[in-house]
Amino acid sequence: MLEMPNIVQDESRHSVPPAVEAVEYLDVRFNGTLHKPSVSKGEPSPELDAAWNSIIFNMKPLQISSETLAKLGKDKRPSLTRLPGEYGGEYLVSMEITHHLHCLNMLRKYLDYDYYKATDVAMQADPVSYRMHLGTPHHCVDILRQQLLCNADTGFITYDWVKGKDIPFPDFNTWHKCKNIDKIVAWNHQHEVRIPYGRLARTEGVVDLEETP
Repeated sequence: MLEMPNIVQDESRHSVPPAVEAVEYLDVRFNGTLHKPSVSKGEPSPELDAAWNSIIFNMKPLQISSETLAKLGKDKRPSLTRLPGEYGGEYLVSMEITHHLHCLNMLRKYLDYDYYKATDVAMQADPVSYRMHLGTPHHCVDILRQQLLCNADTGFITYDWVKGKDIPFPDFNTWHKCKNIDKIVAWNHQHEVRIPYGRLARTEGVVDLEETP
């Protein structure tokens, strides 16, 4: 029989300062019931899109110093994007959660492709880029795969006998120790960089990469 050791692991080392200030943990029970309503699932609608966009589009870019850049394991290569001096002059970054949710949102929309092909302005404006994310080379699928494996959930799923079913049915309504996303969004909003459209341009000394990283 497996025993549950009383071990508390310090997760703060996985967040680079100053973003570690945004990390707070909550006990959350996942909504894993197949037909239980949720604001984030269901038939496509403006309300469903608004629920997803409430996080994705509310987390704007940030800027970090050279010292923080080094903690990311990045060298100061001349292709890195820096902000204009009047906006801080530091390195442009965004939280990875925004990319992960963006990818998952694109996959969600692809499940209802006909609906979003007729209603999604971004999909209509650049269908080639959209398909590149989801088709070849399966960028979004592989990014999410890597993220899931990196944070492999070692929690347990129990099973119940259910009337009319010949095999035990999994109970996906499991408890988790989750980062408080509301606090993360609020911290991001507090430190975000707002640059007027057209003001983000190559700064002096930039040397372009030959291909995308």
